[in-house]
Amino acid sequence: MEDPYCCPNIDTCKLVNTPGFIEDKKKQENYIQLYCRADESKWISCKRLIAKNELHFCPDFVLPDTSLSIDEIIDKYDEENMND
Repeated sequence: MEDPYCCPNIDTCKLVNTPGFIEDKKKQENYIQLYCRADESKWISCKRLIAKNELHFCPDFVLPDTSLSIDEIIDKYDEENMND
């Protein structure tokens, strides 16, 4: 049974599992407390979880409080990857 006080994506999210994913360690810890290790009313609004659920992946530039829409995330992701 899933923990109602943890995001269902907590085990695979780079924000949680990649040291230095955000340069500011304090900011990373705040995100984890505010979104990842909070109740569903918080993590359900996490843009990383929303992106993963809708796109089946989450670009690294997406943070929990990103104001971009899913369409804007796709556009930005495509722009970044066109030059590869």
